[in-house]
Amino acid sequence: MKVLSGTLVVSGLLSLVAAGKGGHDDHNGGGGGNHPAPRKTCYIPFHPDPKVDDSPSILSTFQKCATNSEIIFARHNYSAYTPISMTGLSNVIVHIEGNLLLPKNQTEVQVKINTTLNQPSTYATPWFYFQGQDITIIGSKDKKWGAFHGFGQQWWDIGNRILRPQLATFNVTNGHLKDLKVIKPIAWGWNLPGKNIHVENHYVDAKPWNGTRDNTVSFPFNTDGFNLSGQNITVDGYWGENGDDCISVINGARDIVVKNGHCGFSSHGLSIGSLGRNGAEHTVANVLFKNWTMDGAVYGARFKSWTGGKGWAENVTWEDITLVGVSTGIFITQNYYDQDKGPRPPNPGNDSTRVTNFHYKNFRGTLGTNWTDGTCISNPCWNYVEGISNNDAVILDLYPGTATALNFQKINVKTHVPSETTQVLCDPATLADGEQDTLGFECQDGPFVAT
Repeated sequence: MKVLSGTLVVSGLLSLVAAGKGGHDDHNGGGGGNHPAPRKTCYIPFHPDPKVDDSPSILSTFQKCATNSEIIFARHNYSAYTPISMTGLSNVIVHIEGNLLLPKNQTEVQVKINTTLNQPSTYATPWFYFQGQDITIIGSKDKKWGAFHGFGQQWWDIGNRILRPQLATFNVTNGHLKDLKVIKPIAWGWNLPGKNIHVENHYVDAKPWNGTRDNTVSFPFNTDGFNLSGQNITVDGYWGENGDDCISVINGARDIVVKNGHCGFSSHGLSIGSLGRNGAEHTVANVLFKNWTMDGAVYGARFKSWTGGKGWAENVTWEDITLVGVSTGIFITQNYYDQDKGPRPPNPGNDSTRVTNFHYKNFRGTLGTNWTDGTCISNPCWNYVEGISNNDAVILDLYPGTATALNFQKINVKTHVPSETTQVLCDPATLADGEQDTLGFECQDGPFVAT
């Protein structure tokens, strides 16, 4: 099978079908002195027959215009039917005025993602891989365009979770993503392992047409919005409906700010992790989540590390979070595991990813009527904690002495039934010495009592 990557020569460039434009044209301008070199404009050809794969022409254009260029997808549905690796880019602006469509045939996707040479990410192999420096990708302002279409609904309908791609990896130094839309992704969205990246106005539609958050039918498993493992990354402006983390900050991440967002349908929250899978030593530091609305989510704020994990997470703040019918407002677990592989594994050494300097400020809103969602396909559920109920604002599922400098301020979360009391699950025996004095609420299995 032909694999498309920036290191291969692709023959048979398709004819251009847009306003008489050539393959690429140079702008006039620039000049001597300290002015930048002229930036050439490159128009990506497309074939009028939607059955024809446009991936060769996409790749060929990126190869020809890898430096000092503006690359333009016309207002057309491009058939991106083969995984593409666009590497070695420098000082490139990409305008997506059209849409990029993955194959609708599930077997075709599985075969191609299983044979591509695209660099795998943490959870899967991306269909699109961008690598380089000083790269900007801008979507159309028109809500119908500037979108990546995954046709994930048909995967969700039959519960197909085998050989699924991640949509894209943006492995860039000095990058900018703006006004991009992700429509019905198969699973994970964008993976950002680079550094100095700014994201604006990101949109995700991973809500099934025929399912509900509480129903396993057509549930959109693993439809993370962003997986962030890079450094100095800001996400400012996000609206999404999905069935997993809106934002997942994972191993290696440093200096992350995610703000001004809305998570709907059955999001699994604003998450740190998962960390420490298979006993790995994973680390995360310096993260701020600020000004988010979590609507129907399973969690508002979540930390998750695998049973037996190692490493640490430190200096994380969740602030100004509004909850609307959320299952659990704040959740910390060091007992995460894979429900598809049987019961939670033993941890005789009590190994745990340590957490320190976690701050939760100004949470307000209401809890929902179900502490889990359509991802509950095991018995017990993957997110079951002994004693869990529909009224838990905070759950701390800790190993003894492994969490320090946790602080909760202005937690004003009500149950869905006004007459019922907001609860917490917290074993005081797991708190490190002195933690209760600064925690901000009474650690107990019982009512939430601020201190």
